[in-house]
Amino acid sequence: MTDKATPQLEDIVAREIGTPPAPDRGMGTRAIEYVCAALMLLMVILLFTQVVGRYLLSDPPEWTEELARLVFIYATFIAAAIAVVRKAHLKIDSITDSLPRRAQAAVNVIGIVLSVVFLAFVIYHGTRMLGKVAYQEFSTVPISKAVQFAAVPIGCALVVIYEFGRLWKELKVLLHGERSDATGMRRR
Repeated sequence: MTDKATPQLEDIVAREIGTPPAPDRGMGTRAIEYVCAALMLLMVILLFTQVVGRYLLSDPPEWTEELARLVFIYATFIAAAIAVVRKAHLKIDSITDSLPRRAQAAVNVIGIVLSVVFLAFVIYHGTRMLGKVAYQEFSTVPISKAVQFAAVPIGCALVVIYEFGRLWKELKVLLHGERSDATGMRRR
């Protein structure tokens, strides 16, 4: 167990490169981070196997390319949820930063609601697509293409969960005019 007063490595790195410190993350978020890291490691292993097969053995295994693509797609959509937690999605906030705190919260609430509506649309149509591709298989491995397409609604659902967390925080600011800063202290 680490002491809260002891800075974590990721907080030190964040301070050095000029980004905000990492937020407190629960077990679920950490589990998602570990899954994403494992997917990245698996992708590296698959691509390394492909390169070794192609350039050293002159006979690359065909299945590694398709599996690496599948793993990459899942890593991408799962990492989108992690980016929401870390507030790492691209955002131009020069105008909103100049607004009062409650106005910032109002703009953020509108943005979050629009994001959730869009993500719900993607989840709905993504799940409908699964039935259409369920009987198609990859050409080199006996896996349904529905597994690949499922990454989209799964990743979007994870993002929606974290967006609802952000929405709750912004609504508290909007309604009560308070926000926790990086130290965990309430500000007014």
